Formats: sequence, C-alpha cells, structure tokens
Amino acid sequence: MSVPTIASLCSALGHHLAPAAGFAVPRAEVSAVHISELLEPGAYLSGGELLLTTGLALPGDAAAVATYVAHLRAADVSALALGLGPVHQAPPDALVEACREQGLPLLVVPAATPFLTISRAYWTAQSRSTEERLHDVLSVQRALVEAAAAPDPAASVLRRLARWLDGWAVLLDADGAADLVHPPELGEELRVLEAEVARLDVAGVHSSASFPVGEHIAAVFPLAVGSQVVGYLAAGSRGQLDPGRRRVVLTAAALLSLDAVRRQQVESARAATRRCVAVLVDLGLVEAARRLAAESDCPSPTREVGLLVVRGRDSELLVQAVERWCPRALGVASERTTAWFLLPDDHGPAEDLRRRLDGTDPGSAFALSGPVAVESAGAVRVRLQRELAEVEPGGALHAVRGSHRTVARAVDAFVAAASPELSAALVAWLRHRGQWEAASAALGLHRNTLRYRVARAVDLLALDLDDPDVAAEAWLALRDRGVA
Repeated sequence: MSVPTIASLCSALGHHLAPAAGFAVPRAEVSAVHISELLEPGAYLSGGELLLTTGLALPGDAAAVATYVAHLRAADVSALALGLGPVHQAPPDALVEACREQGLPLLVVPAATPFLTISRAYWTAQSRSTEERLHDVLSVQRALVEAAAAPDPAASVLRRLARWLDGWAVLLDADGAADLVHPPELGEELRVLEAEVARLDVAGVHSSASFPVGEHIAAVFPLAVGSQVVGYLAAGSRGQLDPGRRRVVLTAAALLSLDAVRRQQVESARAATRRCVAVLVDLGLVEAARRLAAESDCPSPTREVGLLVVRGRDSELLVQAVERWCPRALGVASERTTAWFLLPDDHGPAEDLRRRLDGTDPGSAFALSGPVAVESAGAVRVRLQRELAEVEPGGALHAVRGSHRTVARAVDAFVAAASPELSAALVAWLRHRGQWEAASAALGLHRNTLRYRVARAVDLLALDLDDPDVAAEAWLALRDRGVA
C-alpha cells in the first residue's frame, strides 16, 4: 500500500467521509489529519494535511470565506473536511463557492461521525503503509545480501539494485571511471556521470552527493576499505531517494565495500605469492619458483627474463605503475623507495614504462636489463641496483648487460656450432675461473693448446667473458643445457 490519499480514506471510511456535492474525490496524498477552528491555521500546518473543522469560526460574508479558503490553499492542505451537526447542517454556499473557485477539495463528515474516526482510519492506513514499505525494504536488502554471495557479487548487486529502483546502478573506481554498469546500454548518462564523479571533492568515506543526470537523479556513495575510498556506487532513480530507498542503496554500498575488501585480500595474497616466486628466482631456486607459480596460478619464470630496478618516493606506488605496464611482472618492494622486478622476456617498451612512471612519480629512475638467463637473475639484479645508484632522478638506464647478444641465445648458438673439444676447453676454463694451469691439468692439455681452443670458443660465443657477470651467466647457461 502507498501513502494514504484522500481517495483511499474515502474508500475505507465509506459514508463517514465523502465529497461535498459537486466535488470529486482527489488522489492527493495525506501527510496528516489535523483539526482546527482557526481562520488562519497555516502556522500549525506543514502541507499535505487533511484539515477537519466544524466551521465554528467561519465568517458569514463571502469575501471573508474566500480569504479563509485562500489561507488554506497557501498552507497547501490536501482537502478541507466540514463536520456537520454542531454548527452547520450542510456546507455553506459561500464555502462551497470559494472552494470550487480556488480548487480546494471539500469533503463532509456526517453529524454522527466523530473526528476521531477519521484520525484513527488515517493512522491505521499510515501504519499499514509503513509496515509494507519496511517489508519491501527488508525484502530487497535480503535479495542484495543473496546477490553478494553470488559468484560475481558486484554485478549481481548492481543488477538487483537497478531493477528495484527502476533506474540504473554503476560501480566506479576511485578516479571516477565506470567498472560495471547495469543496464549496460546507459549511453550518454554514463559519460555525464563519469565526468561529474571525476570532479567530485568527496569529503571522506562518510560523504555522499546527488545531482541530475539526464532524466534521473544520481545518488553517489563512496566505497571504503578502512579510511581509503576505493570506488563509488552511483544509483539513478526518477526522483530523490526517500529514506527507505536511501537505506537500500546504502546497504548495496556496504556490500560492495565488503566485496572490495575481499578482492583486496585476494590481491594481497596473490601479490605475496608473486613476490615469493621472484625471490626464489633471485636466490637461484628456479625450479622451486616454477613449482610455486604452477600451484598458485602465478606467472612462471621464462627461460630468459628481464630485470628492472626502480627508485622513487613510494615503492608501493612504483609496483602498481610497473604492473600496469607489464601485468606479468613479479615485483618486490625491497625498501620504502626501491623495488625490483622479474619480467617476462616479451615485456613492453621502455618508453611506455617511462611514461607510466612519470604519471606516478616524475622523479623516479629505473635500470632495465636486456634478456638474461633466468639462472643469473640474482646477479643481474644486484648489478642493476648498484648501477641505479648513479642514475639521476627522472633518468633511466636501458638494456644493461655486458654484450650486445643475450647470454642464453649466445650459449644456444655456441652449443649448436662448437666441437666437443672447444666446448670442453671453454667449460674447463670457466670451471677453474680462468686459471690456465688448473684447467690444462684437468684436460691433460698443454697450456698453449688450451689457450688456442678457448680463444676460438670465445670468438664463437661472441661474449665478453672478461666481464665477471657475463662469465657467470654463461657458466650457468652451459650448466642448464647439460654442457658444463
């Protein structure tokens, strides 16, 4: 049942409340039932009342009666009901004429009906209406809670809310960009909504805003995780939200905030696993890292990887910027201002990375390696961190390595082309860390023969083995291929 109206009260009361002759029963809502014999009762009215009177003070001349009716119209009463019997046996002609001319509905209450009957009927209907509205609100809140337990909670909550409001519902991120929309074909209203939310100066997690968007009124509520606003819920309806509908939208916002907390917890666990995979690779435990990645649906380290070290104001913000540049990056915030990353060998261009970092922290600096064997990632990371210390704020060091060829690819080419004698000579020399006497003795060769073979092997390998980092990478790559 809706709010009681003059028509519903007349229907419920029957002959106890009826329109005067020549008047129709209006469908105007009734905010209260009030009894007054004052000629100017406006100070005691708030609008929408059904005013009951016996006409005790009703003036005798038509002009004064017209003034009385004008005061009632100015007070915005929904109707005037004249109680017959004590003063008037029928509605005075002057009152009938004034009400007709000024459009004020005139009702009559028979002499045998006390005004209390009218008041009791109104408050009974109002109570029943309140109960049904409360039941409606509780039903939709229960439906929203059930939707929050669905496999896709955010989409389910938005769908239920939009249908109940007979409007639309939008989930936006913290910058005001729409993440989810129902119904999807919102069109121009969505663009207006995004622009308005983007420029909102929301004063904390308990604030809200409302504004017109096309044919709807948008009510926007922040979604909070702790004291941080992580997004917004916008609900569009044909009019301003009444208290009951507002409570429903607030329930939806609370459920979506809980979903944001859950997603943040899941993302935190995923980020922790990604850090563990990167640290295992850094420690040389590549197989363990790959097993953990497989168990946790985390990006698995490739045979060749890139290393990136970034320095700025806030390492957590840097991690977010790099992961937007390369979603498969495995990041580790080693200090408050520094983070390093294990990258897939097909990561994006360094220019795009610079643009992402500038958007987060223009003073950040980074050092980026070329592809290296995954087994040598730890050594390359240490070297990059050392070299990044010399890079100015806002600067970058690209493709840092000891040769123009990647070690892994160079070793693959060497293994395919080198004779067993050249491979054995290079392996022995690397195993004994460039000590000719020890390597010659291990192979049973003369030092000059060993020098000749190693020189040919290095030419074929095309790497600068005087660089200890490159030599270490080459040794690990040879071991990985079963040559060393």
